[in-house]
Amino acid sequence: MIPTQNRLFQQGICPPSLKAVSGVEAMHTRYVGSYANSSPNNMSGVVLSSTMEIRRLREAARSLIQEGEATLDPEFFLASMAIGWRPKVVAVYSAGEVTGIMYAKERVISGIPTGIVYGDGSLGGLLLSNPEHQQNTFRVAMELLLASPGIRGARLRIARSGGEFDAICQMIASGSLDGQYSPIGHNDFPLWLWHAHLHLPDTYEQFLEGLGSTTRHNFRYYRRRFDASGNKFIERLPMDELRSVALELRSKCKFTAQMPLTDFERSLDMVTATHRPLAIGLKHGDGTWLSVLGGWYIHGGAVLMFQCNRDRDFDADSLSLVLRAYLIELLIQQGLNKLVIWGDTGPPLSRYVSYPTTIGVRLDVPTISWRLARLCMSKVGPHLPRRLAAAVRWVW
Repeated sequence: MIPTQNRLFQQGICPPSLKAVSGVEAMHTRYVGSYANSSPNNMSGVVLSSTMEIRRLREAARSLIQEGEATLDPEFFLASMAIGWRPKVVAVYSAGEVTGIMYAKERVISGIPTGIVYGDGSLGGLLLSNPEHQQNTFRVAMELLLASPGIRGARLRIARSGGEFDAICQMIASGSLDGQYSPIGHNDFPLWLWHAHLHLPDTYEQFLEGLGSTTRHNFRYYRRRFDASGNKFIERLPMDELRSVALELRSKCKFTAQMPLTDFERSLDMVTATHRPLAIGLKHGDGTWLSVLGGWYIHGGAVLMFQCNRDRDFDADSLSLVLRAYLIELLIQQGLNKLVIWGDTGPPLSRYVSYPTTIGVRLDVPTISWRLARLCMSKVGPHLPRRLAAAVRWVW
């Protein structure tokens, strides 16, 4: 645990070192603590919930971001926030330098904060840190967050390899928190969003040969028919054009027409906020747009965030398959070896994707009252109506 826990800094007070590095000014009450470890430099941190304060971490974040870390900018994190959540970002610093930023969010149900924070590191979007200090930075950030008022626990999804898992093991072994972890696979815990991973071989022809006969035939047939009709593949769109075309196609696409506009716009905002956005599309021979997709590049591959197809008017043309065929060929030509499809995918690609196993982590403050509350929720939750049961499951 952090020695002496956290010290309350009243409005108008902020550690000078953090203010100097990140431009963070104390506009709200925040909690700051220091953590002593074997590192020659002690670490301290601040928990931020204000959008304005989080944005002021941009310069510090950019000095830490490595190539391929597309989702670790404060702007991307803020763009990803949905209704029912509020940000909980921890900036960790040492010797006047920001050494890391941990991105988490607190679940809010019907406007009531639950005191449970969530962090998803399955695609590397949880901790931005100097690799040399990754393990210590993560432990300091988690202990600061769990020691702040109103916070009762954390639910995390992390990779097995890396400093985060090692830090979790240390924290649980110390006995300072109630904690447990276990591997989770695809749909073991349906409240997490799962992303499909498609391996890309060295050539597009090798990709086609790895498909089943029917799927391979469809990839070739619909692509040839699209090209023969005088239509065009557009391999790069400016962000403003991607937004305008996607919003225009949204109501003409069977899938996106069912999405709330706020959710769809959040997807657009996330793509726009990345450092290396991916935006491609299909145009009819007469110049009208048929399909667009947006995402971003990551180390060794790309993420497909959303796709809008004019399939209500061109259902027989398999526009989704055609654009994904172009995307896969484009990525292979760039020497990339993976395509991650955000939020899973359906047939035909669902037959060829994988879902890397991650580690699910539960950390809770060790108070008797919270232990009893979790026990009650675990007993009662499964018997509640589906909507209430889902909400309760986010907590226990």
